[in-house]
Amino acid sequence: MNKNIGDCLLCGLVGELTFEHVPPRAAFNNKRIKVQNHIHLTENTNPLFGKYSKAPRGFGGFTLCKSCNNTTGDWYAKDYTVFAHQAMKNIKSLSPRYWVDGKYNIKPLNVLKQVLTMFMSADKSKHLQSQTDLVHFILNRESQNLPTRFKIYMYSTLSPFYRMQGWCIVSEMSSETISKWAEINFKPFGFLFTEDSNAAHPDQLDISNFKNYKYDEYADILLRLPYLNVNSPEIGTYF
Repeated sequence: MNKNIGDCLLCGLVGELTFEHVPPRAAFNNKRIKVQNHIHLTENTNPLFGKYSKAPRGFGGFTLCKSCNNTTGDWYAKDYTVFAHQAMKNIKSLSPRYWVDGKYNIKPLNVLKQVLTMFMSADKSKHLQSQTDLVHFILNRESQNLPTRFKIYMYSTLSPFYRMQGWCIVSEMSSETISKWAEINFKPFGFLFTEDSNAAHPDQLDISNFKNYKYDEYADILLRLPYLNVNSPEIGTYF
């Protein structure tokens, strides 16, 4: 039996890796999807260019050890799932519009830490794994000390195209701006992770203040999210 051996993208320990759904399976991520990576998109001399692979488990990968997968799943995943289901009901009840306004009854800190766990899984560069203060924030469920250099921005989307891009450096030639970003979008949400950088879109909502709530604390929160269409693998682009 083949095992996926490697270092966990959260705690860094080497061992057998388990499949981490990004987002959680119960948050509408329970169906087979088509996936394109850099080989399919950029290497035009490769026979796989322009094609795709199938992901029968849904969006995600073998990225976390069993301990981190189970722990973060028990602590945070179910609360993110509740948030996603509230958002899906809300977004489908509205006529098409740019702003998606909604009131949510959620556990904000738990949600934020699930989003960060998802970004850890997305980041194959292991840069985020090397940020020990960020790892401690996620693995200590009571911690409210999200490092200030990191921000999480959010938007609404029902796009059938999904994006999971780990930490990268993006250069904008027109403005000579350097941005450090990661991005995950999977309906009904998109999330942009930034490190000492501005958001990719001026209307994206900063939810980093979710860190100010306590673990397992419920709150009624009003959110105004922009609806952004995603139809490209290029990080930070919307149509």
